[in-house]
Amino acid sequence: MQAPLTFAVDNRLPDILDRMAALFPRKQRVSQLAPLDQLVFGVVAQGLSASGAMASYKRLRSAFPSPRALCDATPGAIQQELIGVPASALKAGAIPEILRSVETAFGNLSLEELARWEGDQALRWLTRLPRVTEEIAASVLCFAGQERTVLSVDKDAARPLRRLALAEPGAPLSALPRQLIERAPLGWRCDEFSSFSQGLSRIADRFCHQGKPDCQHCPLASLCPAADVRHDEATVVAFPFGKRKNVA
Repeated sequence: MQAPLTFAVDNRLPDILDRMAALFPRKQRVSQLAPLDQLVFGVVAQGLSASGAMASYKRLRSAFPSPRALCDATPGAIQQELIGVPASALKAGAIPEILRSVETAFGNLSLEELARWEGDQALRWLTRLPRVTEEIAASVLCFAGQERTVLSVDKDAARPLRRLALAEPGAPLSALPRQLIERAPLGWRCDEFSSFSQGLSRIADRFCHQGKPDCQHCPLASLCPAADVRHDEATVVAFPFGKRKNVA
């Protein structure tokens, strides 16, 4: 039998995680959402920053305080509350459809019963719902007491990930989570991957800018093959897509 394709574990990863955790202590969940709330939040949050997602979700739930009110709302009424939300019309149409599917499957507007399902079965059911990605489904299962190893890498987090050479050169954005998981220590679970993803986003925001990265002050510079901190001002010597440019 042919062995599965795997990447070698990157021994820098625990150190990278420790350095990011020291600089950016992991945020606690802003609220203890029920699995159904997390499902709706996940759909709304697609394409938004963390603060923008929470603000949009709170606005929506202020207008529709209960799952029943949201389920019975028209897509037009929901869209009016999704101001500035990407794909608002599609999300507004999907949310009532999702809630009706939940009620049909479980007899009520709750996902607490998912805790009794097998993880793969629950994941498959959730990802058949409109606008629900595997990442959203995994977060819902986490709130339902089932953890799944799913890593989120957006275009900003991809920048330090690529510069750290934690992905194959030229790999598309969609392939980066799996490639990083393949390189991670075997003992890593949801908490480690969640912290790592959160840390990458903050590194990208504070240090690893697209145009002029601040490698001089980045805690990961000594582990990053793309950084050159030998001078007073940092120079990125390797860019994710092969472009070479002195940005000092």
